[in-house]
Amino acid sequence: MTGGTPESPARIPADFAPNEDLAHAVIADRKTVVFTENAAGDVFYVNGRTYAPNRVDFTSVLGTVEEWTVRNDSDEEHSFHVHTNQFQLMSTDGKASDPDHRWFDTVNVPARGNVVIRVPFTDFTGRTVLHCHILNHEDMGMMAILDIVPPRDRGK
Repeated sequence: MTGGTPESPARIPADFAPNEDLAHAVIADRKTVVFTENAAGDVFYVNGRTYAPNRVDFTSVLGTVEEWTVRNDSDEEHSFHVHTNQFQLMSTDGKASDPDHRWFDTVNVPARGNVVIRVPFTDFTGRTVLHCHILNHEDMGMMAILDIVPPRDRGK
């Protein structure tokens, strides 16, 4: 049993966060990320390379929006995840996503398929990773380093 003065229920907000639609954003760069694996299915690659912790695989500029095509050239699904930056799903296998372009931090990439995403780099600089979110795929090489750098004209 509890005591005290009853509280009125809190009102649930209609919107939890602004939903900026990147469909018409200026695209600063386009990148392609390709997931593959060896025939045995025990080595996994991003753009033909296994993860190397001291190698930068992609560079993006703070304050920009990029469009990435994430292609899966294998016969099994992979889930694409990027740390630090959420993204909007624009299409899957050429079919446009929902008109609201919801935000994601992980998205499924169909076997032999692709997704197109738009990533705004708004808050953080430095190195982070992108990878397949199936942990043994990540652990067996399907991860890459993304370096987000300040704009070149900063401080001028």
